[in-house]
Amino acid sequence: MNFLGNLFKDDPSSTLSSVVIVFFILIIITVSGSFYYDFKKNKLNEKKISILERAIKDLIEEFRSFELLFSEQKKILQDYKYTLERLEQETSRLADTSKGDSQITKAIKMASEGKNIEEISNITGMSKDEIEPIIKFHGK
Repeated sequence: MNFLGNLFKDDPSSTLSSVVIVFFILIIITVSGSFYYDFKKNKLNEKKISILERAIKDLIEEFRSFELLFSEQKKILQDYKYTLERLEQETSRLADTSKGDSQITKAIKMASEGKNIEEISNITGMSKDEIEPIIKFHGK
């Protein structure tokens, strides 16, 4: 405290102006340092943002390629679905035809063995109208 008292005792106005100037210089250095630090941080953040923007653009391109791939896969799956439906219809048709053919074959065999219309109808489940021509052509 004695130092400050002696500092202002000799020439108070000159000392006060020197203190104000030193204080002002310190403030200018602090503000300049803060601006420089902020400038550097902004530059670093700009670089990071630029890297992130490039990464996002790359991701968008990847998503677009996946979208195209998935649309192609969807088309292929729809083709397979259509093919499977057609195969299912054909299988069903063949099963119906095969079932009918096996009954007809059984009826022909029974007619050739000499069975009558009622016996063939009971075993095969066919109508009498269907069995009559079989007996006519294949019966004994």
